Amino acid sequence: MAKTSASPALDQQARFVFRGKVKKLNAATPGLSISDKKNLAVVHVAEIVRAPEVLSGVAGTDITVRLADKESVKKGDEATFYTNGWLFGSSMAVQSVGHEIIAAKAATAAAALSSTDAVTAHQSQAIQERAADAKMVVSGRVVAIGTPAPPAALTMTGGATPATPAATRAHPISEHTPFWTEAVVEVDQVHKGKKGTDRIVVRFPTSTDVRWRKAPKFQVGDQGVFMLHGDTAKDAQARPIGMGPTALAMAPESGTFTCLNEADFQPAHHEEAVAIAKAAASSE
Repeated sequence: MAKTSASPALDQQARFVFRGKVKKLNAATPGLSISDKKNLAVVHVAEIVRAPEVLSGVAGTDITVRLADKESVKKGDEATFYTNGWLFGSSMAVQSVGHEIIAAKAATAAAALSSTDAVTAHQSQAIQERAADAKMVVSGRVVAIGTPAPPAALTMTGGATPATPAATRAHPISEHTPFWTEAVVEVDQVHKGKKGTDRIVVRFPTSTDVRWRKAPKFQVGDQGVFMLHGDTAKDAQARPIGMGPTALAMAPESGTFTCLNEADFQPAHHEEAVAIAKAAASSE
């Protein structure tokens, strides 16, 4: 789930935080007994930021939001809502303590990344290009790390013992060998690609050789936006032949992707970069 950046006051008051789009005003979802629909809104839950277990499964559904005093939204608004549980029936309703309009934050982020600073402008362009070229773009979190099935064979140059489990015997290992590793990513939201994807497998090189130094090196708990490319790197040295046991156990239907460019992963706390990546992906 994505990290929230709300003011401490809102964040501390809310147990259920989600991003959604306002579909109707002064209306409620079916199955709720609410006579006075003033200050109610039907909101589609696009992404859960934080939720107690009882509310963790509502992503992708419509819920009713009772707005706080002096709080207002318009049909079509996309916002992060800070709420607590209120009514439960065949659908559910929550009480809002406040919200933040996403469009305004994204516009601010885009403006920041399009500044005249040459480095920042270059980073913005790189993110947009990688998102445009990506096969999938998702928000998610790394939940497991494992080694892939080894290639037909590898040996150390000079006859030394292989350095990793992914090395056996046919192609010599050199300083440029990537030493592939697999990250299982739990998907919170698909911004580009196959909707409904729950988990994906990302292959990345653990080597710090100059050829691979800038490629993201994932760890369990890494969270953000992943720009996923086909598992067809031009340099297929030591290319694994199949998913390893960790990936097969946790994401057997996923297939594999790569993140080989430093722009291919934007951590959740880099909010401006995340906003640019999501906007570029959704424009495809």
